[in-house]
Amino acid sequence: MDGEHLQFLGYTVDTVHRNVTAPAGRVVRLEPKTCDLLLYFAAHRGEVLSREQLIADVWKGKFVTDDAVMVAVYALRQAFDDDSRTPRFIETIRGRGYRWIAPPSEPSGATGSQPVVAQVDGLRARRSRWRRYALIAAVLLIVAGPSLREPRPMPSMQRTAELVRANARGLFFNERRTRADLEQAAAEFRKAIKVDDRFAEPHAGLAEVSIRLIEIGSRDVAEHERVARREVAIAFAQAPHLALSHAARASLQFVVERDVARAEESFRHAIRLDPSLPGIHQRYSYLLSATARFDEAIEQARIATELQPTSSSAFVDLAWANMVAGKAADAESFYREAIRLDPANSGALFGLGYCLEVRNAPDEAMQSYRRALQILGTPDAAITRLERTFTASGLQGVYASWLELYRGNDAIPRSAAAYFAARAGRVEEAMALLREATVRREAGTLWLAVHPAFTPYRGQREFDALVASSFHTR
Repeated sequence: MDGEHLQFLGYTVDTVHRNVTAPAGRVVRLEPKTCDLLLYFAAHRGEVLSREQLIADVWKGKFVTDDAVMVAVYALRQAFDDDSRTPRFIETIRGRGYRWIAPPSEPSGATGSQPVVAQVDGLRARRSRWRRYALIAAVLLIVAGPSLREPRPMPSMQRTAELVRANARGLFFNERRTRADLEQAAAEFRKAIKVDDRFAEPHAGLAEVSIRLIEIGSRDVAEHERVARREVAIAFAQAPHLALSHAARASLQFVVERDVARAEESFRHAIRLDPSLPGIHQRYSYLLSATARFDEAIEQARIATELQPTSSSAFVDLAWANMVAGKAADAESFYREAIRLDPANSGALFGLGYCLEVRNAPDEAMQSYRRALQILGTPDAAITRLERTFTASGLQGVYASWLELYRGNDAIPRSAAAYFAARAGRVEEAMALLREATVRREAGTLWLAVHPAFTPYRGQREFDALVASSFHTR
């Protein structure tokens, strides 16, 4: 290696200008402390370094929080396209610290080498001389104009911490799946992108949220689709080998483009890139369930619960996969586990209510629905009216009341209204709503072939034609 460059697995570190060049040519500028951390890691390759040690030796004992180390490590992982779950550069040793595991490599044409520690010591010894050269270079860049300027610098440690927090909050709200939570998730991902738009993860997250908003129904379907397509393209441009980029594209291909074959290929590739992400297994489970591959769907949903055993939403997805497979008893147990993990999960409560309906326990089902409505903020007076309807007409009357409430609300998918009509026993109205939903290409029509509410309709010529048309690609 030459005096001012280090190489690791094809990535070149310019220690003078503090940047990292990827094998494909992408250049990432490092903050001074991030670069210092990299040099320290390189000089202590293979050693487990605690955060306290890093603060003492890299930050020279200055008063900083553990977040400063976390943010610097995150920035290095971004620079080296590293994944904390399958690391090639920085390994996290749970409860102990970090370890640099990437071996140094020689640039092409190099002759001879020194141990990394000696190289790093030599770099530090020459630092003052190169600072003078860097100052001269900076003046030349100002004079020469934009075409010769260095790449845009990485955000400050504080701003990077803001990005990490916003992205984490986006993931948290995306898990909860109500409309309000999904809109909050979108706001958080946009906040992360505003801090620095070069990180692919928030772009992929915003794409997924936009697709989920399409799935639950919205007046702004065209806008959500536009955002999803744009963000998938950006995520791919920035990180074409990121599993989340491929997963977001898979969701777009399935829900929007109705291209099951390409979507499955993208999901499988995302899982090969990183099999440890539960959300990808959950989304792949949807595709498998909708196409009646129930055993595979249940397996993917089960993997997600094993990867994230405290996730209420993962158990809801496992319950749903069992429900459409006709395994109502198993579905009920998984819905109950989801509620145990998160008693405020309204989706789990609605799912449990449906399971209780199937096993002919209407009173218990109504209790579950009542609790879900309370969590969603339904006024007490409205719940009281529903309870009176239940007493007079049973659950069929409750569904008829919901149908009357939602029929005129254009934000409610026609496929959802058709579900209420089917449960209320209004066959002709359900079919009319399904025809409208198919014309609109609503995401809910992807489930017609397997949704339990429409079981009595299967085998009818018009219904089967609607099922077939729901998978027509654009």
